[in-house]
Amino acid sequence: MHKFKAVIEHATFHDIAMERETLGRMGVEVVDIVETGADIRKEAVDADAIMIETETIDRDIIYSTKKCKIIAVYATGYDNIDVKAATEKGIFVTNAGNYCSEEVQDHTLALIMASVRKLFMYSQAVKSGNWEQKLGRPVRSLLDLKDLGVPIKGIPDTTLGIFGFGRIGRGLCRKARCIGFKVIAHDPLVPEDQIIKEGATPVSFEELLEKSDVISIHAPLTEETRHKFSYNEFKKMKKTAILVNASRGAILDEAALIKALKEGEIQAAALDVLAEENPPSEDNPLFKLDNVIVTPHCAFYSERSQMELRRRILNQAMQALRGEVPDNLVNREVLAKLGVK
Repeated sequence: MHKFKAVIEHATFHDIAMERETLGRMGVEVVDIVETGADIRKEAVDADAIMIETETIDRDIIYSTKKCKIIAVYATGYDNIDVKAATEKGIFVTNAGNYCSEEVQDHTLALIMASVRKLFMYSQAVKSGNWEQKLGRPVRSLLDLKDLGVPIKGIPDTTLGIFGFGRIGRGLCRKARCIGFKVIAHDPLVPEDQIIKEGATPVSFEELLEKSDVISIHAPLTEETRHKFSYNEFKKMKKTAILVNASRGAILDEAALIKALKEGEIQAAALDVLAEENPPSEDNPLFKLDNVIVTPHCAFYSERSQMELRRRILNQAMQALRGEVPDNLVNREVLAKLGVK
């Protein structure tokens, strides 16, 4: 007879053989939601551990559980979990921490470089038979002698603004500075001396908008950051600015971004996340804009990061089932609820 039950939902890896085998040695019954098509609301009722990736675990699910000890999220972000309800219920909520920091930094830097150097525009032109090396330069009007379009700036002349200076933001700062970017950063939760220590200049949010040639977002999605970048913010940015987001889609007001891109309030956007995913609508106007690069929320991925992700979440589930406080606890206030010091 099984001692525990674990419910697992996975979207980005094929099987849970490792999890099934390891948990099985602890006497855990494993229910694979993806493989069986089971209803997570039904299976959660008598689960001891819920290991989740993309599904929403709301207040109703949480309060229906009878003996759940942990909700462990196969991700860094955990906005799909009602953390407040879990804390009220005395359930640990954990995430995967910094399992993919290097991958997200590298993917973001690739998006930045591709946008600054207009690589996708050049590639599309060449594939269409246009071998024009001057394509990325402004077109000079014969009528008024003004430049039309946006020139490519040299990297040393480009200011990268980082919104959110946690582990990923700091890592991006180091890598970008090695290439030659000037870096400024805004994060109200990080002391200015820590930003300076990384070689970046701390600025206000208004200064970040006004001074950046590229803004890269690396903040969690909270009530304070939801739609932090909307039309008023885009209008304050340089018309030549590029916006990059590999964090959470809802930090941007997507409708406002589309409007700003169409009206030329900013030059371009490079996005690894969207407001609506799994899957996004094929009619999303962003997909029809030539000045937008979109990748499918894949910045986290490498073979190394996937194995590290699974190892961390599996370990957290086992810790909770053994009666221990798991690693990467995101609702530490639950410890008082449980009487744990």
